[in-house]
Amino acid sequence: ELLLVHSRLAILDLSPAGLQPMHDLATGNAIIYNGEIYNYQELRQELRTLQPDYQFRSTTDTEVLLRGYAQWGAGVFARLDGMFAIILHDRRNEKLVIARDHLGIKPLYWSQVSAGSGYAFASEVRALIVADLAARRINPAAVGDFLDFGSVREPLTLFAGIHAFPPGHWAEMPVAQPTPLQPQPYWALSSLNQDPIGSDEHRQVLEQTVHDQLVADVPIGIFLSAGIDSTVLAALASRHTGRRLRSFTISSGTGADNESVLAAETARILGLSHTVFPLTGDQSATWVADGLDAMDQPSADGINTYLVSRASRSVGIVAALAGTGADEIHGGYGHFHSLPRLRFAAIRAALRWIAVPGIALRGRGTDAERLKLILDAWPNPKAMLDEKRRFFTPSWQRAFAPEIPRTRSEPSRHVKLGSAEEIKHLLMAGELEGYLCNTLLRDSDWATMANSQELRVPYLGRRYVEAGVRLPWSTKMRSDGPNKPLLAGLIPPDLRAVVQRPKTGFNLDFSTLLLGPQRELFLSSGETLNGLGFRTQNQTWLDQLARTRAARDARRLWALLALGRYCARHNAQF
Repeated sequence: ELLLVHSRLAILDLSPAGLQPMHDLATGNAIIYNGEIYNYQELRQELRTLQPDYQFRSTTDTEVLLRGYAQWGAGVFARLDGMFAIILHDRRNEKLVIARDHLGIKPLYWSQVSAGSGYAFASEVRALIVADLAARRINPAAVGDFLDFGSVREPLTLFAGIHAFPPGHWAEMPVAQPTPLQPQPYWALSSLNQDPIGSDEHRQVLEQTVHDQLVADVPIGIFLSAGIDSTVLAALASRHTGRRLRSFTISSGTGADNESVLAAETARILGLSHTVFPLTGDQSATWVADGLDAMDQPSADGINTYLVSRASRSVGIVAALAGTGADEIHGGYGHFHSLPRLRFAAIRAALRWIAVPGIALRGRGTDAERLKLILDAWPNPKAMLDEKRRFFTPSWQRAFAPEIPRTRSEPSRHVKLGSAEEIKHLLMAGELEGYLCNTLLRDSDWATMANSQELRVPYLGRRYVEAGVRLPWSTKMRSDGPNKPLLAGLIPPDLRAVVQRPKTGFNLDFSTLLLGPQRELFLSSGETLNGLGFRTQNQTWLDQLARTRAARDARRLWALLALGRYCARHNAQF
């Protein structure tokens, strides 16, 4: 028995012809899929030549997927530039075909049901839980992941019986007698061509990517900050759409972190139809609580995206472009500069001296412990990156989560490192496969889908990523001058204030939230965690936070709030 169920956010061809499940009348195949194929028009033209007798019944990318599979079989997936999670029923061969996009922009989960004889797939973990297609039993290893990174790393989910299907893979299984999943790669970051390209080719690929991702039959906009990444997208997009493109900025607070004034000026110069949405204190508190309830998996991040999405959707933006991924491709994070310097033994030796609690760091033991963990991970750049992004150090975890088993293996020391450029490339891969996939993209999906909105990320388009890894690091980042110089060079001269402005983002004041409107929720979340075997001291921690207002400590406490709230809401148990 096979059941395909789909709830559609219509973006292309809003007519009934675009409904899913969609059937191919010629082959009998059926498909449900979540996402967008940005090169679907190009593929459609190719299919018209190869299949002259076929008449397309819609203008959707979904129908192109069906016909593409009929023409190329599973080979169609390597031809796609987009974001997608696909379930296709191959009627002739009575098999189910499963696929996920190259970087995991769209989520896809599976669980084994019916005493091991069946499988269920969904684009949200919660769908499998609510439909009783998986038990609510917590995976202890996933909790360990969460404490380390503020999110659960794929292929794990918080629940032991639910797993993430890997990005860049496809699989098939017989419908009548399902067999264990054996995903096969069709795309891999490690196998991409790394022959250098120049700035002209880079610009051409980015312009084409932005052009392709502007195709929609609904109002489309861009999340416009005062930063380089979104400004570049807006500048390129304005050439194709003019005032049809709507830009959006959220205004929260005052001072240097409020990007709305410069973003509005950017939109005016580019001729965009711009909206600034003021987020008030009371409204923010309510929406933050709603965002916590909308989480598909617990996360220390994501609420800021939920707020921006909800505000922009309220003024009619159904699909939006965002600058996600530029920092990963172009080395926009500070550790792309700092971690490669550790290849020098003298620097490591000096840092090891201060990585002793109570000496040079004046008792800030957590900072010293974090530094020691980074140094101990040498010479594995990905392991060093993990430690750089760590939330709770081992000593923190031993204090309040001693019963949670630690299952992470020790990082390999058999890594041969050469130049700083090689280290940066490994850091880029670690960011794309780690923080980006497991936090940024996952959070962006549930946070926007909860508001019936689609988020598009041009910097993570397949063809752009393939071009981005071929860019010499000397063009993507420098120790002096503007951040991300190659992208900064694409910004018009009358917008140079964006280039000169320090890098910021839309960050929530977690201290104020924890000490104010979300205080009771934080305390009740702590009770939930303690009921699961934790030993949190939430009231004590709040008292300490009230004295210090330390942003990093507040972020850690917010992570525990998210975990406890999620477990309580979904009745999760060990």
